[in-house]
Order: sequence, then structure tokens, then C-alpha cells
Amino acid sequence: MKKRFQQWLVGAVLACVCGSALAFESFVVRDIRVEGLRRLELGTVLTYLPFSIGDELNERSSRQGIRALYDTGLFQDVAFGRDGEVLVVSVRERPAISSFEIEGNKKLGGDELKEGLKEAGLAEGELYRRDLLDGVEQELRRQYYANGYYSVRIDTQVTEEGDNSVAIKIDVSEGPVAKISNVNIVGNTKFEEDDLMDDFELRPTRWISLFQTSNRYSKEKLLGDLERLTSYYQDRGYLRFEVSSVQVALSTNRRDISITINVAEGDIYTVEDYQLAGELVVEKDYLNRLVLVREGQTFSRKLVTETGNLISRRLADEGYAFAKVEPLPRIDDEARTVHLTFNVDSGNRVYVRQINFAGNTSTNDETLRREMRQLEGSSFSRAAVERSRERLQRLPFLQEVTVETEPVPGTDDLVDVDYKVEERPAGSVQVGVGFSDASGFLINGALSHTNFRGTGDRIQLQAERNEFAEYLNLSWTDPYATDDGISRTISAFFRNSDQVVRFSSGFDTNSLGAALTYGLPMSEYSSLRLGVGVDRTAVNAFAGGSSNEVLEFLLNNGTRFTNFELRTGWTRDTRDRTIFPRRGMLNRFTFDITVPGSDLEFYRTAYVHQQLLPLGRSWALQFNGNISYGDGYGDGEDIPPYERFFAGGADSVRGFRDGTVGPRDTPFNNPFGGKLKTTLQSELIVPMPFLESDQKTTRLALFYDVGGAFNDTDSFESDELRSSAGVAFSWFTPFFGLLKLSYGLPIDEQPEDEIDRFQISFGLGF
Repeated sequence: MKKRFQQWLVGAVLACVCGSALAFESFVVRDIRVEGLRRLELGTVLTYLPFSIGDELNERSSRQGIRALYDTGLFQDVAFGRDGEVLVVSVRERPAISSFEIEGNKKLGGDELKEGLKEAGLAEGELYRRDLLDGVEQELRRQYYANGYYSVRIDTQVTEEGDNSVAIKIDVSEGPVAKISNVNIVGNTKFEEDDLMDDFELRPTRWISLFQTSNRYSKEKLLGDLERLTSYYQDRGYLRFEVSSVQVALSTNRRDISITINVAEGDIYTVEDYQLAGELVVEKDYLNRLVLVREGQTFSRKLVTETGNLISRRLADEGYAFAKVEPLPRIDDEARTVHLTFNVDSGNRVYVRQINFAGNTSTNDETLRREMRQLEGSSFSRAAVERSRERLQRLPFLQEVTVETEPVPGTDDLVDVDYKVEERPAGSVQVGVGFSDASGFLINGALSHTNFRGTGDRIQLQAERNEFAEYLNLSWTDPYATDDGISRTISAFFRNSDQVVRFSSGFDTNSLGAALTYGLPMSEYSSLRLGVGVDRTAVNAFAGGSSNEVLEFLLNNGTRFTNFELRTGWTRDTRDRTIFPRRGMLNRFTFDITVPGSDLEFYRTAYVHQQLLPLGRSWALQFNGNISYGDGYGDGEDIPPYERFFAGGADSVRGFRDGTVGPRDTPFNNPFGGKLKTTLQSELIVPMPFLESDQKTTRLALFYDVGGAFNDTDSFESDELRSSAGVAFSWFTPFFGLLKLSYGLPIDEQPEDEIDRFQISFGLGF
């Protein structure tokens, strides 16, 4: 009996492993006995068996039973045996992982890697599988290679312990990252290598490479660079250009990488003609105006692609969300010409079923939904979807917004629009000390929230005390006081100041006031400002220390004033962001006037202009202009001294001390400000030389500023304008808002000018 049992056991194992049809006598199973269990229960094994007591066991069912137990992943070995009419199942359980450690992985992993390994089954308490461990080791090595660590060594140790368990330890020795020593393009005769590599992501190591990441080899980045190289040639007519071969060589020390790209340039092709074909749901004459290629023009892949995009976007604005435009070239190699056919497949008109938001953990859904220009139930419009994204992007409490259009399963005319938002901290409490060019050393505190209780309401309480002033301001802005988008701002302030800037003209002011201001949307990009304000101000002259201008004003107007102000303005803003915009324009005009019945009759008006011109991916031009003017009217002879305009400093003409460019008082020759101020800041935004920047939180710019303040329009002379040039760095910090650092060199300074080359300021930008 024992011999028969052993023979049947060997046959069953071989039949399972080798697939041999070894015959044995089938029998009806009267009982099942499981041997070798240590942690598992008998019922666990019986649950996975595809048969039970009373069933007939044969070759086929025995193979199925063994395979079923192996497939559970619980066992290393499984064998069937027979003892009379009793089925004997012999198993060897997989050992449990008593401990799992991975050390040395500084560049990859962290908590995310550990969590991923745990989900894969490599964690304390899980069952050990050698194939899984080998797969993890290979994937780790692949990830390191993808990040340029070709010297990485991964040592895996599996130590058997008592009670059928193992301890696993993975030691990683990362080594240095391999860097690109050179990139060579071979076969180029039409263009210089430096020009071809301008848009490459991969670049050789620079002489200062402490923060350089573009010198780390990546296969994905190389493929992208090859595509950009192909586009460079094909955008200039070389239709048959191709990359013949690419060699990537690793040095013997596995630290240096050399890339050689062999190219075949070919000849220049021109456009013979073009035509539109397919389903044109928009008038053909209109679509023809979107075609950027013309007969006799040098072929440009970029213009062909952009033409297809313009047509598909136009169709998407009409509700054809999945319209496709396929350029079909017919090439005549002998004449070196191309005939283009733009084949239009409009598809079905699509309607929006739902608009969904994700990532808004602190913001109410309604706060985001009211920014939508695409409505649920209406036909899809790509322009409305994109404009909705831009409106969300402009909210101060959102850092990034992306949008995807997903077809509704089972339909061909419905889509869902999904917006994914990334929030930034909306509230802050600040208490600290600091220094500014305008106010000297200061102590300040602020409580602000740009998304109060997720509603988008902005509340702010500011208190500050510096060498010359005490200041308290409270404001509350509801951007949607009405469903039509009319905003309302209620504010109140108190200010006690010894002087306007860091140079006194011999007077101090005490002011208390409040204001109510509404913003009325006039169009998608334009709005009106309308509000009223009231303030009480007391001006005190210094005995023996006040300037002649201050004494004259107080003599004519008194020392205490109650003024009622009418505030008006108009704004048109097409910028894609309010902080660090990349494109668009801002035009803002304000006109504030004290109404009859006020103790002082004067007005102030200002025009602000900002324009962004992108120059490629990392370069841009930015212009910030300002013209301000104020004067008295009626019985008012002049604008109050504390309402005059000052130039010089971080927000006007950098390199000159804050507020010192312009008229001065008598007899002290201190800055007194003017009725007219005009400034223009021109900036060339450039890539960071040593740091990678996304242009959303940090910016580096070369600037040229020009401006000044004048007593009146009659005293304006262009020769009196001051100018400077230098470098500026901006950083949007989570604590101080927009931090600006600049170093300016005055160009046409005068003997009385006061120079301050290095300047710093912080606060939210407009």
C-alpha cells in the first residue's frame, strides 16, 4: 500500500508540472486529509479545491486541484496522494515576511515607495514570493537607469528564520548620476548645431552644473528632443528630413554619456495647393480664412498642424467636441512640391451632461461653479470651457487648474467636463518684524483669508507700526454679492503718520475713514468700479520744522478736514493669471473725487497698463506703465500734501531710493511729491541660470525703468525723467505673498538724487 501511494504521488506531481498524461486508477473521494499546514486552517485548503468529498477524482480533476492551490499564492509545493479512499493533500506553505527593510534609496522612493511595495505584497506579515522580489529589484534598477543612475547596485538578502518566516533586506548603493558630456549632431549642413539644440531638453554639462538637471539622460526626453529636431527642419521646408540613427554611449566608469545624432536633411519643398474636404458644418469661406498655408509658400509642418488645430477648435466652439482634421499631403518628389488636403471629420454635435470638480477640499463647489462659462445641458464650446478654466486659474486661492473632456459611456453626443484644481493656502496669520525702503524698521501683524469658509470671500485685518506710522485696516470683499457677479467691498481704516515717506516735510496726519465699493461686470473681461467713501483727517505742523508748502496749504485750508469721496473706474483684464501672468493685458483707469460739501475739493486719476508678450517657453516681455494725476477744483486750490504722488523705488524706478525722484520742498529740500507721476517698467523675463523654474512661483528678469514725478503738467520735461537698468527676482512665498528683490543701476542720475541699488518689497501683486 505504501509503495502504491508513493508511485501515485510521483505521478500526480509529474502530471501537474510536466503536463504528462500519466494514467492512474480514479476513485471516489470519501475523505480529504491535508498535511503540512502550519499557519493556515484546513478549511482554507478545502475552500480552494474544485471538488469535495463524494466526487470522483481522476487525472483531469487532480491537475485542476493542484493548479487551483498553486494559483492561490499561499503554497510553495503541492502534491496529491491516496490512502485507500482518502485523498492526501501535501502542502508546503510559503514563508511569511517577518521584516522588510530597504536602505540607501535616497533619490527614489521614500514613503511612496514603501506604500507601493506594501500594496505589491512586500511588507511585514505578507507571504514571501521570490518572483515578486525579483520583479521589484528589476523595476528599481529600471527606475534608477531612467533617472541616470547607471552605477546603482542593488543587493537583496533573504534570511530564513524560525517558524517558516524570512527577513528581507534590500541595500541600494546609488552611486553618482551619469551626466551628458556631449551631444553631437552629424550630417547638418543647413543649420548650426547650436541653433538646432536651442529647444533640446537634454544638454551637455555646463561649467557650473550644481543645479543643472538638463544634463541627466532620459530616454523619454531624448525621444522628445528628436521630435523637436524633426519639427525644426520640417517647419522650414525639409519635408523628407529624418534622423538616420542615434548612438548613446556610456563611459567605462558609467558616469559620462555621449549622444550622437545622425541626420539626413533632404531638400526644401513648397506648397503647390490645398483644399478642404469632408464634412464641413461651418461655412467653407470662413474655414478658408483659418488656413495658414498658401500656394508657393515654403512647406511648414507647424503651419499645417496649426491649421488643423484652428479648424478643429472652431468646430469645437460650435459643439463638435471631437472634430478631427487630418492633413493629407500628396508629395511630388521630382518637383519638390506638396499638395495638401485637410480632411474634416466633424462627428456628432456634443452636449455637456455634467461639470465636475476635483481637488477642492477647502472650496465650496458653488464657489467654483459660478465661474463657469460652459453650462450643463448646453452644447459644448471649447472656448467656453477654456475661458472657465482661466477664470478659475485667476482665483487667488487656486494655484493650478486643468480640464479634461470625457465622453459619456454608451453615448456619442454627451460629454462630462472635469476640472481638477490645486489649492494654495488661502488664509494666513502673520506677526513679525521687518524692514522696507519706504518705512524703515517695522512691526506688523495681519490676518487675511482669500477664501473665507470656502465661499471665495476675502477678509483682511492689517495692523502695522513702523518708525513713522501706525496703521490699521479692515476690509471684506464679496466677489459675488449678487448672482450677476457684482462685487462689494466694505473697508475701514485708521492711520497716524509722521510723514509720507522716509523724509519729513514737517507735518503729521491722523486719519479715520470707511468706504463702500462695488464692482459691476460689463463684459467677460471688463468691469466698472463705483463706490463712496468718507474720512476725517487732521494735519499738524511741526513748530519751526514745517516746509513752506505745508504751511501755505494749512494757512489756506485749515488743519482738520472731513471729505466725502466718489470712487469710479474701469478695468479690462485679459491676463491668464493675476500673479506671474504669461500672456494678456491689463488696462485700469480710476477717477476719485471729493464731492461738493467736503472740506477739501480735489480729485485723483490714474491709468495702469500691463502687457505680456511671450517669447517661447521661458522668455517673455512685460511692460508695466502708470500715469497718475491729481489737483484741486472749485474752491480747492491744491491737492493735499499727503495725497501727492512719489516716484522712485521698487514699484516705479528701481535703483533710486523710494519716493525721492521728483519735486522737493523748501527750505529743507526733502521729497515733497508731485501732482503728476509717470513710470514705465520694461522687463525681459529670462530662464533661471542655475535653477529650474516653472515661471509660476519664481521669475528672473532684466529690467529698464524710466519715470518721475512733477509739480504739474506744465513742469513736465522728458529730460527730468530718471532711468535705471538691472536685474530683478520675484518669488511668490506662502508667507509674504509676492517677494521682490532687485538690483538697479541708475543711468542718468542727478547730483540731488539718492541712490538705493538693492531693494526689497513684499506683498500681493495687483
